[in-house]
Amino acid sequence: MKQLWFEGGKRGSTMSYSLVVGEPYPRQVNWPKSAATLVLSENYVEIIHSFDGLTSDELAAFTTGSATVAVTIGDRHLMWCYRFDAPTRPGAPKATLGWGDSPWEAYRQHGRTVGVPGQRGEPFTAYMVLVDASTGIVEGLRTAEIGKDVADALRYGVARQLALPYDHAAASREIDAVYRRHPSTQSLLREAIAGQQIPALGS
Repeated sequence: MKQLWFEGGKRGSTMSYSLVVGEPYPRQVNWPKSAATLVLSENYVEIIHSFDGLTSDELAAFTTGSATVAVTIGDRHLMWCYRFDAPTRPGAPKATLGWGDSPWEAYRQHGRTVGVPGQRGEPFTAYMVLVDASTGIVEGLRTAEIGKDVADALRYGVARQLALPYDHAAASREIDAVYRRHPSTQSLLREAIAGQQIPALGS
């Protein structure tokens, strides 16, 4: 996939823009290295992965490989866990973007009305974007169907956060406690309430 188009004027969206492989992401962002940034709205979901200095095999893992995702839920945050595995080739080592995790707080999302597409029990399509963290250039695009279990976990996590008043300090303490309990994403996965594997493209 080389281009995605997002149409403004709908609830949860404030602008129309396109994402094109090889061009800058349309908003100026100080991208974190090796992280995922979630944009959760009732109209669409963007999951923007920012990495620095990927090899061609790692790029293939994102753009055409299988993806494994999982969600953990707190009172004031949720954790998005992710991994990408490139299709195997005879005689070649398996390329991966190994397990990573990123926290998300509803009240820190700006410019989009917070929500999740669809109703309880329904899957939705997410737009996955790969951005070079140093340059802001879009390096990969793909769509993925998020199954009902992960979709409902996100709906539950969003509703749980929005039921509480904004308190970033409390959210930070909660996230810090998670990282003290879990030194790795593999450990954190023990708290996941939902997960799924997204097949490699063409499989």
